[in-house]
Amino acid sequence: MSNSIKPRFKHGFTLIELLIVIAIILILIAIALPNFLEAQIRARVVRSKGEIRTLAIAMEAYKLDWKNYPTFSFPNYTRVPRVQAGLVWLTSPNKYLTSLPHDPFPGDQGPGGHNMRGEPYSYILDGLQIPRTEWLGHPDAKGSGILLTWAIYSLGPDSPEAEVKSNSNANPVCNNGNPVYSYSPTNGTKSRGDILYYGGDPSWMGLPVDGCLFAWRSQLKTYQANPVPQPVNDQLYVGRLPSGL
Repeated sequence: MSNSIKPRFKHGFTLIELLIVIAIILILIAIALPNFLEAQIRARVVRSKGEIRTLAIAMEAYKLDWKNYPTFSFPNYTRVPRVQAGLVWLTSPNKYLTSLPHDPFPGDQGPGGHNMRGEPYSYILDGLQIPRTEWLGHPDAKGSGILLTWAIYSLGPDSPEAEVKSNSNANPVCNNGNPVYSYSPTNGTKSRGDILYYGGDPSWMGLPVDGCLFAWRSQLKTYQANPVPQPVNDQLYVGRLPSGL
């Protein structure tokens, strides 16, 4: 009598079991992905703050050598090429910086983080400037003014808009009394505000200078007699600068 051989069947996953596994994986991704993206944003914020501090130190080193600060810099460089923007003065002819850092929060001012000239965005340098008649003898005079009181800033995680640009003449030093908010990670990575660092001469903070742009040094006492306190993070500033980042 011959022994019959029973076929062996391999048991695999059923369709329902596969769907359950896929669902579990998708749930785990949905939980982990936001935390991963938040960590990426926080890392970019830390990088931005570190680079802005480095730029601020370079600004002060420049001032020690040239007795003036550079001119302004805007990320799209529509008024002057990048090589003539103020922050670039920190790289040449004296190398206070070996190269200009790229802002990790460029906003929507150009495709792929590049401007209309195809140049990467750096940080914004803005503030109150000495009129042309007072600085024409400066060796690097290529912009529209040498800065007196300034702020270096990034749009931060709430880009694409800069917090301080409430009107065409506004800047962080003189915003016509309109409030300016700096970014605070305690309010979440998407909270409002720019990553701001103030520097320069505090005497001009919150003064009603010409068009919130040009500061005539001969008119300082006149400006001081009619201040327009600048709100920054719900605190009023006149003749003093907000603390660092």
